[in-house]
Amino acid sequence: MGDVNFNMIMALVLVVGAVVLPIWLGFRLRRTRPGVLWIGILLSLVFGPAGQIYVEGWLPWFLILLGVCIAAQQLLPPELAMLVMIVSSPLVIFFRMRR
Repeated sequence: MGDVNFNMIMALVLVVGAVVLPIWLGFRLRRTRPGVLWIGILLSLVFGPAGQIYVEGWLPWFLILLGVCIAAQQLLPPELAMLVMIVSSPLVIFFRMRR
């Protein structure tokens, strides 16, 4: 376990980037381009539940959608679970931004 090689470092960089990038991009775009519907839908489509960060009051919706994604993976067949995970976050952000 003490042997750190290039592959481990690259894996760590990818994992940190996959966590930090959606959070940073959501907060940044919320400040620079607030309330743009297509940006919110695109962020939710690409980053899933983390795309909810673009709209104020994101934490409960992030947790709900994360639970939906986990439940879909556990309870549904793979094809249907993938459809639910892809469609749920953009739909939620669409309805949140339209009201």
